[in-house]
Amino acid sequence: MPALRAVIACIGLVLVASSCAEGQGGAVETQPLAVHIEGVYADVVLPGTRALIRGDGFLEGAVVDVSLRGQAAGMPTDLYPTAERIDDRTLAVVFPPEQVAPLGTADFTGDLRVEVSIGAALGEAVRPVSLRVRPDLAPTLGVVPSGVFPQTPVELRGDGFLMPGEGSTLVSLRGVFTPDSGDGPVELSVTDAALSPTTVPDAAVSNPDRTRSAFVFDPAWVGISPGRFEGEVQLVNRGLGWTQAMAWSPAVFDLLPPLIEGVSPTEATRGQRIDIRGQGFLGGDAGATFIRLDGHFQPDAGEARALPPGGLEISPLWLSGNQTAFAMRVHYDADCNSRDLGATAGIMTGTATPVITRGDVTVEGAAVPVSFRIRPSRQVVWLRFLPAFTDSLRIFGLRNVSGAVQTRVLEVLRRDYAGVGMDFRLVEPTDFLEYSIVEIGGPDPNGQQLFGLDNTPDLDHCNERLADNLAGRNADGAGYGGIFVESFLQFSPARNSENPLADAAFDDIFGPVMREAVEPGEYPDGPRADVIARAVLTLGSLIGNTATHEVGHSLGLPVFPGCGEYHTAPGPRQIMDCGADRPFTERAELDGAHAAFNPEDLEYLQRVLPP
Repeated sequence: MPALRAVIACIGLVLVASSCAEGQGGAVETQPLAVHIEGVYADVVLPGTRALIRGDGFLEGAVVDVSLRGQAAGMPTDLYPTAERIDDRTLAVVFPPEQVAPLGTADFTGDLRVEVSIGAALGEAVRPVSLRVRPDLAPTLGVVPSGVFPQTPVELRGDGFLMPGEGSTLVSLRGVFTPDSGDGPVELSVTDAALSPTTVPDAAVSNPDRTRSAFVFDPAWVGISPGRFEGEVQLVNRGLGWTQAMAWSPAVFDLLPPLIEGVSPTEATRGQRIDIRGQGFLGGDAGATFIRLDGHFQPDAGEARALPPGGLEISPLWLSGNQTAFAMRVHYDADCNSRDLGATAGIMTGTATPVITRGDVTVEGAAVPVSFRIRPSRQVVWLRFLPAFTDSLRIFGLRNVSGAVQTRVLEVLRRDYAGVGMDFRLVEPTDFLEYSIVEIGGPDPNGQQLFGLDNTPDLDHCNERLADNLAGRNADGAGYGGIFVESFLQFSPARNSENPLADAAFDDIFGPVMREAVEPGEYPDGPRADVIARAVLTLGSLIGNTATHEVGHSLGLPVFPGCGEYHTAPGPRQIMDCGADRPFTERAELDGAHAAFNPEDLEYLQRVLPP
């Protein structure tokens, strides 16, 4: 960055504080930037080492130049690591191999300089530093664990392990594995299995720990049957253009059966994510993991009953050798009754046993005691507002108050489903494995100007499915599902004078903001606040009422069809009525009243989703 260095040389200060002549036009006034260096975090610098610089003034969009000038092994030495801004207080720098390798083994002492420029603003900071520079690093091994688990990280203790960017630390094993089953011994020879730091990359860089690393014990090496390995282990550091290996060292360890260490949370409803932590869980191509529950279930109302003979087998979602997750799933009879775990609130008490399989081999771990509370069924719904929703609000003049419209939509849904076990969210859930999705977009992709469409397969009697997707083109559903905001323009007589649903009140409400869109900062304190609030309330009610109706379909409504197969017989302000039976004034709630579920539908909802 010659131009920047020229300006800094002209100024001659650590912080830029004035202007300097440069360029064809003569003097160019520069502005000062406050830049500060707290320190550089690198225990040793190898070819490719990535280190962090902490400080202040590393602004977004700025050009940053990092250099080190000093001495190494008694010789003048300059280093120019590449820099990447992490945030205003953090830079990541990488030391190029071609600059580090020629220095050999040396201690660098000198100045670390950080120069920052953004537009006409310039700044720099300088701090003395001392660094240990090495061309390579030999690994050493201290502790090998006495027990390992299949497809699970095995932590090794030692020193000299490589960090991300410097290369790889590899482990090799050779010896004999003897299964506990009495089968004959198996020769084990593993070459160059990769190790990974046990800390996350950023943490490893800011506080490097070269004493711990881990490798995954692959079930393909000796299978999954418990047994003992006796042999040798070797570590190799393979850097950028160099290799260092330690001598082979004796190693003895046992391959252990799977182990459950914890379950969380200890109470949940069906569909909720339940994590099982432990060791030796198999998944993917390596095999499979099951959890067997034994014991009894005590419902909140009624007599206790034993779990099925032989236990209840759960097939969890495999996440790693240390973690699986599952959600309780229930199948109902025609009367919405079920004895499946998760259907009824209560407490399950007993044991959980991990079971792993690979090919024709099955291994059981130890049973651990569990006491788990099952809460009443609950339906989680993610309201996913698409970019098309925001774009379509421009037509209504409400683009700059989209957040207020979303708030009203959520308010309507929560009100309509009050007293029912529903949970509506604007952010994708992470605590549930099974939840419904309702997409709220702009134009109707079906080309039919539908207000909304539940395209899930059939009515879900008893709400057995918790993961209905009212979004996109589902393989089992007809048409493109979701809520379509632009279709509400059909209520405008100015746009659709022949539409029987058109209502002059629509143009009265939206006309002012369509002609003059809401500007940023105009709501809620501007002179048109009442006009804007009315438009927001109306559009949010239209969307919310439609979403309530479509979600009702996905829950299994109506209980008693009357207007065709999927709607109730006409009645006053009924949510599950046919579209033609719900005029604009009802949907928009212009008189302050709103539609509700008829008694039969509400009783059904509260039965399958208790409050």
